[in-house]
Amino acid sequence: MYHVARGRWALPVLAGLAAALALLVGAGGRALAAQAAGGRQLPIYSVETPERLVALGINCAWDDSGLGELLALLEERGVKATFFLVGEWCERYPQAANRLAQAGHELGSHSQTHRDMTQLDRAQIAWELEASATAIRAATGQSPRLFRPPSGAYNDLVIATARQLGWEAVQWDVDSLDWQEPPVEEMVERVCAKCRPGSILLWHLGKPDTPDALAQALDRLQGEGYRFCTVGELLYPPPYRLDHTGRQFPEG
Repeated sequence: MYHVARGRWALPVLAGLAAALALLVGAGGRALAAQAAGGRQLPIYSVETPERLVALGINCAWDDSGLGELLALLEERGVKATFFLVGEWCERYPQAANRLAQAGHELGSHSQTHRDMTQLDRAQIAWELEASATAIRAATGQSPRLFRPPSGAYNDLVIATARQLGWEAVQWDVDSLDWQEPPVEEMVERVCAKCRPGSILLWHLGKPDTPDALAQALDRLQGEGYRFCTVGELLYPPPYRLDHTGRQFPEG
């Protein structure tokens, strides 16, 4: 069975910043204990699970080209994905963002402006997160609480600030490299070779060969018994622990 709805990441968080902070305090700050050995603040890269269950994370930062083809593909394969949206992308393409929501996909933040967040202070990081949440909510009605840092760039301050504000930070352990536009066959082989139970995949909207490569990867992985869920469904809720690779384990 899917281990879905395991906690608050699988559901929209409708409360504002004050409620998010209250939740953390009420939980005894357990979300802030999500550190790897050595005290580093890490995002979640993958999830420990005995099930052949993986999550598809698709970044939206450039344009909305190929959206119809991608949505049709996911519907045909019966897959729900998590789309990480840049706030400015939502403002440029509100109808595209709304189509994602209407199709039943999960939405997360990819920041407001796609800046390198390791170069920002805490107030700037908080603004990027909350501004993106406002833009996503205005376009889709969803209130995201999953966050994927732009370009995968983060430091302790980025991750700690996100969690203090009620967000969960998510990376990936399988990169399709579609952003480099390699041959379709290379993308398919790379993804299928690296995928394992609990993997979180990285793909992008707006790259010409992504739909073809993703279709082939989905067919192959589903043929191998993998099932796809959203990132929020894959994650364990707090309390949890991370190993040095960012793999998430339930606590207790």
